[in-house]
Amino acid sequence: MDKMNLLSINTNIIPNVRLIGHVSYTKPWIHFERTINEYILYIMKSGELYIQEGDTKYSLKKGDMLLLEPNITHKGFKPSCCHYYYIHFKHPSIHTVIDKSYDEISQHIIQRRKQSLSSNIYEYDIEDDFLYYFPKYYHIENENEIMTLLTIIDNVFYEKYEGYKRIASLKFLELLIAISKDYTSTKISSVQAHFSKAFVKCRSIINYLNNNYSKKINSKDIGEIFESNYDYLNRVFHKMTGYTITNYLNYIRINRAKELLTTTPIKISDICYLVGIDDPYYFSKLFKKYTGMSPTQYLKDENNMDI
Repeated sequence: MDKMNLLSINTNIIPNVRLIGHVSYTKPWIHFERTINEYILYIMKSGELYIQEGDTKYSLKKGDMLLLEPNITHKGFKPSCCHYYYIHFKHPSIHTVIDKSYDEISQHIIQRRKQSLSSNIYEYDIEDDFLYYFPKYYHIENENEIMTLLTIIDNVFYEKYEGYKRIASLKFLELLIAISKDYTSTKISSVQAHFSKAFVKCRSIINYLNNNYSKKINSKDIGEIFESNYDYLNRVFHKMTGYTITNYLNYIRINRAKELLTTTPIKISDICYLVGIDDPYYFSKLFKKYTGMSPTQYLKDENNMDI
C-alpha cells in the first residue's frame, strides 16, 4: 500500500457534484490543458487515456481510476482512443495520507472490518468512524459494481427530477465508499491473507444463519456446509465477531421473535417454532436471557409504549 498515493476522505460530508458524464473518442484524441478548482474523478470504460497532472504522468486503461486534484494543471501527453466517465465535484475534507505508517493503516482497516462484522444490525447505531482510505490511482477489481453505480448516477443527474444533484451527490458518496472498499479488500487480501479468509468465512456464516435461523441448525451442519472443523470455525467466528456461532444464532432468533411479537397477532406458543426453537419452555428461558424479560412481559411493555 503506497501511502503517498493514498487519500483519506471524511464520508460524513457529502461531496458536491457539479458535473458528470462520459465521452467516447473513436479517433485518437489528446486531453486539453487546464487548471480548475475542483476534483475530477476519471474511470476508464475502454481504451487508453494518457494524462499528466503536474509532473506525474498516468496511462489509464480499462478499469483504471484517477482522482485529479484542484488547482494542479493537468493535460494529455499522448493521443489515443478512449471511453471514460468523469465526475467533477468539491469536497472540503480530502487529504493525502502522510502521517500514518503502512501498519497503522492496515490495522485501522482490519479493526473497522471487525467492528462492522460484530455490530448490532437491530439497533440505530451509526458508524462513528467516517474516515475512509481512497487511492488516487488504482485499477478497480470489482468493475461491474462500480460501472453499475456510475450508470445510476449518470441517469439520475440527467433525468433532472427535483433534488437530482443532491441524489447524484449521495450516490456518488456511495461510489467513493465502494471504491474504498474495493481497494482496501484487495490490499487486505494481498498482505493479510489469513484475516481476509477468516472475514469472508465469518460473513458467509452470518449470511447462512440469517437465512436459515428458522430451521434446525447444529454444529455438524455448520461444519459440513463450510467444509471445516466446527470448533475451528467457532473459534474464528468468536474472535472476529465477539459471539460464538450458537450465541449469534440465538441472538438472531430472539430478535426475529421480538419482531413477530410486536408486529403480528401470532401466539407466543407458535412464535418459538417460527424462529427455529421447538421447546416453548426453552424459548421463554432464552428470550429472558437475551432481553431481561419474558415474552409476555416484553409484549406488555411494547403495548404500553404505544399508548
